[in-house]
Amino acid sequence: MGRIMRSLKTKSYILVTPAKNEEDNLPLLAKSVVNQTIRPKLWVIVNDNSTDGTGEIISYLESKYPWILGVHLQDSDGKYDPVFRNSVTYRAGLRVALNYMKNNALPFGYIGIVDADFILERKFFEKLLNVMGRSPKLGIVSGGVYIKKKGKLVWERSNPKFPRGSPRLIRFECFFDIGGYPFEPAPDLISYYLARIKGWDTLQVVDAISVELRATGSRGNVFKRYKKQGFVNYYIGVPLLSEILYGIYISVFHDPKRGIGLLVGYLESFGKKRIKKKYVQEFLRYDFTLSSLISKGISQETLSLRNTIVKQN
Repeated sequence: MGRIMRSLKTKSYILVTPAKNEEDNLPLLAKSVVNQTIRPKLWVIVNDNSTDGTGEIISYLESKYPWILGVHLQDSDGKYDPVFRNSVTYRAGLRVALNYMKNNALPFGYIGIVDADFILERKFFEKLLNVMGRSPKLGIVSGGVYIKKKGKLVWERSNPKFPRGSPRLIRFECFFDIGGYPFEPAPDLISYYLARIKGWDTLQVVDAISVELRATGSRGNVFKRYKKQGFVNYYIGVPLLSEILYGIYISVFHDPKRGIGLLVGYLESFGKKRIKKKYVQEFLRYDFTLSSLISKGISQETLSLRNTIVKQN
């Protein structure tokens, strides 16, 4: 391994959160971050063209906590591309965070990302950092995502080897090994594959509890969201037969709007460009081949991938 990895010398981390019209949720997330047993060295919150009180909340947090910085994006309508929005907002926040840490000579070993519609248990990041500290090959680790049902917390069941898109930690060395945060329609999914290609392990720490205030895929028009997801699946190289099978599965066992939207978005994307990283396509195809799906029993791993992709976009 050569010289000792920076991430093995410290539990310090930076954190980035995009927030668009999150005046109801952001204060709850902020309270849970402030109360972490291991706080971030720096938390950058990106105000993504909000039209509610999100900007004022960020300004208040900045004034109260010197380790919180706000970034305020104001895009013209012509420049606002929802397909790449997750990449744009996270990259904007990470750029500010990385420059701040460099300019102030502040060491850190991990990069954290968390969406604004989460509440984290007090030991959330402590649990992730402890796991990563024990396993230097772990490049990306997320917590478990829980939702409230009938007053009880229920884990959104997914493959524990597959980290959720948010909230997650990326090891300093892994982050730069994969080229930083990708500018892609599904950046967290692409990060996952790039990390695997580079030889890093990944994990979901199920007992690190993050409570999602909105159920996965519930924000906005369901049909439009899954239509967009169909495009993402086409873009990253999911085989046609796998997409059809999953669209049927979603339609029969969950919601016809979701399944139909997924298939419409995928089929309408034929002829459009796909991800340029061909090695990612080749690596991904193994997870979505028919034989792989059958061997996994319609694939708990595949279902977790779908859940994560939908959440990310």
